[in-house]
Amino acid sequence: MKILEWFNKTITYSKFEKTFSYLNKVGKIIPSATTTFELLKEFNSETTDLQSNILIYELDKIQFPSNTNNNFYFYFPIVSHILYYKPEYEKDLLKYLIGPNFANGTSAVDEMIDMIKGAMLFKLKESQFYLTIESQFWVVNELPKLEKEIQREIDICWKELED
Repeated sequence: MKILEWFNKTITYSKFEKTFSYLNKVGKIIPSATTTFELLKEFNSETTDLQSNILIYELDKIQFPSNTNNNFYFYFPIVSHILYYKPEYEKDLLKYLIGPNFANGTSAVDEMIDMIKGAMLFKLKESQFYLTIESQFWVVNELPKLEKEIQREIDICWKELED
């Protein structure tokens, strides 16, 4: 491997590690967080459906115990990173972004999109490594296209609230 290639991979991996380092910390208490981190390291657009399903299974197992804000901020980098590469998993993953914000009072699609974009900007001011470049691209360019899907998740939240 050429030195420049090695150097670029090292930098990329370092940024990735900084973005998802919290998964290893949580993994000391919830082992599926460490597994999620390991699966995310290899995740890209060529990841098979089986590997993607295993990643989502491990992510679902985490069940991060916290308040709605911390829950959203925990899942936001993971979900947006996965959806950048595999948008077809939005039905499995959008709940992690919509549910906590619905619980905080956001129930209109346009407000939800604006809130998520605002959260991205807020957290990136705190740390440039909060979201991967892929996640940022997804929030800015793909999230606004998901109005129907976001409304579906809001409707699910309303139904659960009524039950």
